[in-house]
Amino acid sequence: MALVTKADIVKYMDITLTPLQEDSADTILAGLQSEMETYLGRPVEVNTYTDEVHVMGSDHVGVPMGSFFYNHDSSDTSSGAWPTIQTFTDPPETVYLRNSPVVAVTSVTRRGASASATTDTLTEYTNYIVRRYGIDVYGSVANDKVTVTYTAGLTGANIPMFKLMILRAAAREMQNMHDDVVGIKDLDPRETTLAEIGFMEKELLAIKRYRRVRVS
Repeated sequence: MALVTKADIVKYMDITLTPLQEDSADTILAGLQSEMETYLGRPVEVNTYTDEVHVMGSDHVGVPMGSFFYNHDSSDTSSGAWPTIQTFTDPPETVYLRNSPVVAVTSVTRRGASASATTDTLTEYTNYIVRRYGIDVYGSVANDKVTVTYTAGLTGANIPMFKLMILRAAAREMQNMHDDVVGIKDLDPRETTLAEIGFMEKELLAIKRYRRVRVS
């Protein structure tokens, strides 16, 4: 679903579009939303995606679980003495997803690299933890293939400046092809100044705070 529709453009500009102009409006609106998403590095609407990611090799060695799960190891004593028994484990592998922020994860499966490997369905909080940028997966080794089905994206409908920016940019471009302007250009093209197309630099600066800084 598009963030801005043809009906929004007609209402915003208070114009009537011909069938040909309606087709052009669809192309313009889709292009502007894609341009905004490319600049931001993330979708402006929540959609469902499936990513397949191969786990990278890790140089981590076993560390006490208490170092990143608790303030102290579960075998610690109230006397303050260092525990005699500690549980060691490997830190989780972070799987960065292509789209963010992650809203929800529907399913996660993992398959080993060997030909005889089976595909396992992972369980949240037991095998992985959801982050805004991806998931942390426990118990994976290098070259494991992790498949994640998830929903992600900004709630653009709740960010009024996104819709207004697309409307303004679309109106400028539609104005260049509107019947009245076309007629003026036919009569005296040298005196007609075309409206700037695309997003202006100052408009993009207004949404820079929503831009994703990629980590992978």
